[in-house]
Amino acid sequence: MKVLTAGLLLYIALLVAGCKAEKYGVEIKEDVQTVRIKDVMLNPSLQGKVVNLEGIIVTQCMSNGCWFFLHDGTGQIFIDLSVKGFSIPPRTGKKARVRGIVQKSENGFLIIAEGVEIR
Repeated sequence: MKVLTAGLLLYIALLVAGCKAEKYGVEIKEDVQTVRIKDVMLNPSLQGKVVNLEGIIVTQCMSNGCWFFLHDGTGQIFIDLSVKGFSIPPRTGKKARVRGIVQKSENGFLIIAEGVEIR
């Protein structure tokens, strides 16, 4: 019985640890609007505003993790981590939440990330 109880406790501990998000930069709070990537591309009034985005990391800088492309089903956008001075380890294919500032770029828009959560 003790072995079964110890095994169950270990399983629960691993399950809980596996659900915890990796956090980089500032904490992502719900105090700003969560938008879709198409909203960023089609709504110029978001330029300069802080937004939250959610999606999958599809491509990432492999040398030092200073940028990635996020895809959410409505589009794909460049996420720049270097401006705020942080990076993330390789996480291509993982779900991510991003808090950042919408900026105009040569190719449309990008996000200057303030914080990232990887799940």
